[in-house]
Parts: sequence; structure tokens; C-alpha cells
Amino acid sequence: MRGNEDVRSLLQTLGSAALGVGLGLAVLGAGFFISRVTLADSSAASTVSIAPARSASLTPRPTTTPAPTVTPITLPFFGPTSQPTPTADPLVVTAYSGQGIRLAALTIPANYTLTSPIAGTVTIETYEFVDGRIVTGVTDQAAYPYVYVRSADRSIKLRPGAIDKDVQLLVKDGDAVVAGAPLFKTLTTGASSWAVFYDKAITAQVMASVSALPSGNELDPVPVFKK
Repeated sequence: MRGNEDVRSLLQTLGSAALGVGLGLAVLGAGFFISRVTLADSSAASTVSIAPARSASLTPRPTTTPAPTVTPITLPFFGPTSQPTPTADPLVVTAYSGQGIRLAALTIPANYTLTSPIAGTVTIETYEFVDGRIVTGVTDQAAYPYVYVRSADRSIKLRPGAIDKDVQLLVKDGDAVVAGAPLFKTLTTGASSWAVFYDKAITAQVMASVSALPSGNELDPVPVFKK
């Protein structure tokens, strides 16, 4: 019987010890749980309190740049550009009849360049006036040129004053010219060779005639030179 009592006493002792150990573990677990909750709350509170300060320190305040001032520029007004007035051509064309043909008397100033009214080929003939006669080949007398411009359907004959005295030739025999090409320039206001050969009353610098080709029929020269 004594043996049973000893066993019961041992079991009671072990049970009490186990109960004590269990209570101790429970207390430790509760303390650990409370400390974790407290620590988490503290961390959250710390995060909430610090975050605004950190955000404020890292975010720069926007800077407002004033808009530049634009000063208008006033340009001077010079008005519309005036166009130069073209110089009027001093050529004067007058109808004339003599030696049985119609001519155009061309009155022009000195230093005037007469141009061809048509395209064609140039032919130059020279004549002299000796003892009241029209001759050719006399080298010691003033030479008067006849300047022809011939196209397929017309022939223009120009009679200026003496070469190198009254006119300077700008073309030579056989030249091909276009309409508007220079033929000769007046050096003086000396009259056409017509005044020497036929009519001393002529004062025009050039006497011109026009004929049709190949017929040779006379044409009115005035419209050819009118501008």
C-alpha cells in the first residue's frame, strides 16, 4: 500500500511542476505578443510622424519665372518705291519723197545708236561725191555708207552721214543681225548723204527706204521706224 501512495505523490508532484511550466510559458507568450503589438504601433506612429518631414525636405518649392517683356519695334515708313520714268526715244520720223521714191527722214541727236527694225543680213556700200558726181573707190574723199538689212521678204536701206565724221559703223558687211541690234552711232548731227547727193535742204541724219523682196516693190518706210 505504501508503494501506491509513493507513486500517487510522485504523480502529483510532476503534475504540479508541469502546470507551473505551462503557466510560465503562457505568461512568456502573452508578454511576447504584447511587446510585438506595442512595437508595431510604435513603428507605425514613428513612420507617420517622420514621413511628412522627409517629404517636405525632399520636394523643392516651385519657382515662378516672370515672363519676358516684349518691346515693339516701329520701323520707319519710307513710302512706296517709285519706279524710274523711262527716257523717251528722241527719234523723229517724217515722211519724205524724192528721186521718185518714198523715204523716211530720221532725225536723231549725236551719240544716238540706230538699231535694226528687222532681223537679216547686213550689206554695206560706200560712195563718194566728187565734182558733182556720186562715185565709188575714191579713197581721199569723205565716204558715205549705204547700210542695207535684208530679210527673206524685205530690204531696208539706210543713208547716214560720212563714216568716222558723222557716224561710227557698229556692223560690217556680211553680218547677221537680229531685230534691235545696233547698226551705227551718230557722232554729230551732220545730215544724211542725201543732203550732199540730192537735196541740200535735208537736215535729217538718216534717210531710209524699204522695198519688198523678191519683187523689189517700194513699201512705205514710215511705219517701219515709228515707235
